[in-house]
Amino acid sequence: MTKICRNSNSHSALEGDPSYGTDHRWWLVCLLCVSLTMNFFVRGNLGVAAPVLVQQLHFSPWALGLLISGFFWTYSVGQIGGGWLVDRVEVRSAYAAAFFLWSLATFGTGLMTSFAGIFCMRLLLGVGESVAYPAISKILAATFPERRRGIANSIVDLGARLGPALGTYAGATLVAELGWRGLFFVSGSVCLLWLIPWKMIAPRIPPQSVLQKQDRIGWKQLLTSRTVWATVGGLCGANYAWYFLLSWLPSYLVNARHLSIHSMAIWGSVPYLFMAGTSLISAQLSDWLIAKGRSAVIIRKRFLAGGLAGTAIFLPAVLLSDLRFALCALFLSCITFGVYASNIFALTQTLAGPEAAGRWTGLQNAWGNVAGIISAVATGWFVEKTGQFSVAFLAASCSSLLGAVSFFLVRENTTVILGRRPAAPNVCL
Repeated sequence: MTKICRNSNSHSALEGDPSYGTDHRWWLVCLLCVSLTMNFFVRGNLGVAAPVLVQQLHFSPWALGLLISGFFWTYSVGQIGGGWLVDRVEVRSAYAAAFFLWSLATFGTGLMTSFAGIFCMRLLLGVGESVAYPAISKILAATFPERRRGIANSIVDLGARLGPALGTYAGATLVAELGWRGLFFVSGSVCLLWLIPWKMIAPRIPPQSVLQKQDRIGWKQLLTSRTVWATVGGLCGANYAWYFLLSWLPSYLVNARHLSIHSMAIWGSVPYLFMAGTSLISAQLSDWLIAKGRSAVIIRKRFLAGGLAGTAIFLPAVLLSDLRFALCALFLSCITFGVYASNIFALTQTLAGPEAAGRWTGLQNAWGNVAGIISAVATGWFVEKTGQFSVAFLAASCSSLLGAVSFFLVRENTTVILGRRPAAPNVCL
């Protein structure tokens, strides 16, 4: 396998830039958090609208599974292009264009009247959102030093937890008040407002193409790295469970647990708040341990593997017949998933550095989100064939366990960072 070496002293690309101070960085983190909140709000709209939409348009569970999966078809493939794009062009403009595209796709979904029309909008939504994680990873790797990336990533990742929570609660409320089309019209329009502060706050980060040739990491180096594929496998396992919850939890609570839309809005959103809180605490703890001199790779991968193992244990208990115990198990599975979520892209940025963070994240997310396609379609098939969610929850539990094993296999003596400070030791993959 290819060895990729970089210096073990990782510094952010803008760390010495006096025009981009600490306060500015944290405002940027907050703005990126808002962007992910909107990102996950709109990608989960279809799942929230599903109990009403499928009745009005007469879609089967299988058809709904295909619609949900449509987003991941272009989202997963687009990660490769998104990673390449943010390493080659000015990332601020690339992210703004992608944000505009996914806002239009969200609004356009509300205009559709057929399976084909909604499916096309889901494909377009996937194209726009595919740039998000490579761009965010590139920005954080360039603006934050290693000792602060855990908390920075965790604050940004709050959006991935608050988005589903807000999307489930506010989205269900909008569906109840305005119908499913109103949900897409309102969310698509509101998203566009984010572009105003983004143009004011976001930094201009030099694209990778301006680096000297010897400072570049190529696709071949990434594709032949065992550590890259270990992170890919881990994300695949985690994403199967994550997108199962994100896409199917509302339908499970309404159809299998017989909750009303309003009750689902509450109980379907609370687990994501637990996840967000745990993620913040875990990120602070991991950064503290790293600041004390512990290996960033070892600490981050242990949080990842341990969190997913906990999720694998608690997910099957959501099937308990007593609703109270089932909801407790759901909360616990989301709490442990928050432990995992606190360090997922912080680990990638540690390994890749700012020079390759966009492409590594894109490659990792491309394969990782294939699990979103499988999760959506497989769950629809399981539910249609069996009439229940038992097999679907067990499959999500098994995928979490496999993800934990994959992250645990990341080699502990590995950092893949491209710095050129000859005085410090190099470590290789």
